[in-house]
Amino acid sequence: MCLLMSCDKIDPSMSKAKQHLRINLKKEPVSLDPRKGNDMVASQLHFMLFEGLLKLNPDLTLSPAQAQSYEVSPDQKIYTFHLRGTVWSDGTPVTAYDFEKSWKSMLNPVFPCPDAYLLYLIKNARQAKKGEIPLYQVGITSKDAKTLVVELEAPAPYFLQTVASSVLLPVNFQLDSKEPDWADSSKYFVSNGPFVLKDWKLNQELVLEKNPHFHQAREVKLDRVSFEIIDNEATVLYLFSSGHFDLVGAPLSFIPSMIRHDTEKKRLLKTYPVATTKFLAFNTADFPFSNVNIRRAFAYAINRKDLVDHIAQMDQKPALTIIPPSLLPPGQPHFFTDADFQKAQEFLQKGLDELQIQREDLRNISFMYCSSAVNQSLVQELQNRWEKVLGVQVDLESVEFKNLHDRSKKGAFSIGLFAWLADYSDPMNILERFQDKTSHRNYPKWHSEKYNQLLEQALKSPVREAYLQKVQQAEKLLLEEMPIACLYHDNYAFLIQPHVKGFEVSPLGHIYFEKISIVPSNK
Repeated sequence: MCLLMSCDKIDPSMSKAKQHLRINLKKEPVSLDPRKGNDMVASQLHFMLFEGLLKLNPDLTLSPAQAQSYEVSPDQKIYTFHLRGTVWSDGTPVTAYDFEKSWKSMLNPVFPCPDAYLLYLIKNARQAKKGEIPLYQVGITSKDAKTLVVELEAPAPYFLQTVASSVLLPVNFQLDSKEPDWADSSKYFVSNGPFVLKDWKLNQELVLEKNPHFHQAREVKLDRVSFEIIDNEATVLYLFSSGHFDLVGAPLSFIPSMIRHDTEKKRLLKTYPVATTKFLAFNTADFPFSNVNIRRAFAYAINRKDLVDHIAQMDQKPALTIIPPSLLPPGQPHFFTDADFQKAQEFLQKGLDELQIQREDLRNISFMYCSSAVNQSLVQELQNRWEKVLGVQVDLESVEFKNLHDRSKKGAFSIGLFAWLADYSDPMNILERFQDKTSHRNYPKWHSEKYNQLLEQALKSPVREAYLQKVQQAEKLLLEEMPIACLYHDNYAFLIQPHVKGFEVSPLGHIYFEKISIVPSNK
C-alpha cells in the first residue's frame, strides 16, 4: 500500500495532470480487442478506446457515432450506414472496410470470438461461422470507404441496438493484418474512441490518455485515466478512503463488503439499476438436474428477498422474472413466486419418484462459483437453505473466473453461480442465449423446440406489442422448465469522491467516461 500511495510522487507528469481519474480494476481485461473479450471489465475499456457506428445514450436511445447517418430499406432488411470521415489514433482514416473486415473476422470459424452470435441477424453469418459457406457471402459490404451496407436474414426490430454493443466496435484492419498481437500492449495499439492506451503493465496498471484525434475530443474532459489492478477489498477501501482512488465499484472492482457497515462511506455510495442478473445454472445434461422437477425444487427453495436484504444489500431487486426490468415496459407480469418452500418440497418428491431414487441418492452435487465476499456469503446461504428446505447437501467449490466458464462449456458442474449483463437493449438478448445448447452462453445446455418457435414467431411479429407478447410466452416457458434460477436483478454500486463530476451509467452498465471531469473542492 505504501508503494501504491507513492505512485503519484514517482511520476511528476501524473501529479500535474488536473484531469486525472484514478480507478481500481479487480482483474485484467480478457482482451483489449473488442472482438475477443466481452466480459464486464473489458467491455468498459472497449467503449473508452473504440467507437462504433452508433452509440447508446443513458436513456437507451441511439445517436450517430462513427456513422453520421443511416437508411433502412422498405422491407427492413438492408441498412446503409454513411461514415462521417473520422481517423484512427495514428491519423489514418476510419473506413467502412474497417467495419466490414472486423465483423467478418469475427465470423471466421477459427477466430476466437465468443459473441459472434450478435452478428447472426446478418445474412449468411451463422452459416459462415459454422464453416458452411465462405465469408464473402455474408451480407456485409463496403460500397466505398464511407458506405457500409448490411443485409439481414429477416427484419429484426433490435438490430440497431446490437450495432451499438461493444462487440461490434471496429478494429484497424490494416494493423490487424500486419500485427495480429496489436491488442496485447501499447506498442502497436491503435483505437478510434475517446481515449488511447498509453501504458499497460500486466497485473499492475493500465493508463489511458485522451485521444486528440477523436472527432469529439473537445467534449472529453479527462486527460488521463489510471486503472490499478488490485483484488484485495480491504486494500481498495483503504486507498479510496485515503484519497488515492477517485472511483471504485462494479463492474470494474468489487465494492468492499465492509462498506455496508460504514455509515460515513455509505454517504458516498451511489447505485444504478442495470440490466444485469445474478443467477444459477443447472446442468440439464447430467443427473440430477436433467429432471425438471429437481430443478424446480431447488429454485423454489430459495428466499431471494433474504439474499437481497441481508447479503447483497445494494438495493437489488429479487428476480421474479428472467428479463431484467430495464429491458421491459413497466407492469410486466411475474411467472414465479419467491420462497415457496411447500411447492419446493412437492417438486422434490415428484422428481425423486420420476428418477426412482431416494433423497439420500442426491449426492456429489457440486456448486461452483467465483470467490468474492458477496459470492461466498450467497453460496453458503443457498447451501444452508437447500439443506433446510430439501434435506439435500451440496458441495461448494470456489474456482477462478476462467475455470468457471471453461467448466461450464464442458458441462463439468452440477450448479454454477453466474451473472449476465445485456449486450443490447432488448429482451431478445437474454432469451436468444437458450436457442442453441452448444452456445457458450447457454450454461445449462438446455434446448426446447417450442421455445425456439416462440422466438421465431416473435421476430415475425408485425408490431411491437405482438413481439413482446411472444417474448413473454417464451420467458414463461423458460421459467416452467427452470434450466436457470435467477436470484436478483443487480445494480452497479460505486464509491465516488465528491470532486468527480458528470458520472453517468446506462441501463446496460456503460459508464460514460468521456463525460467525467475532476472539479477540486475549494475546501
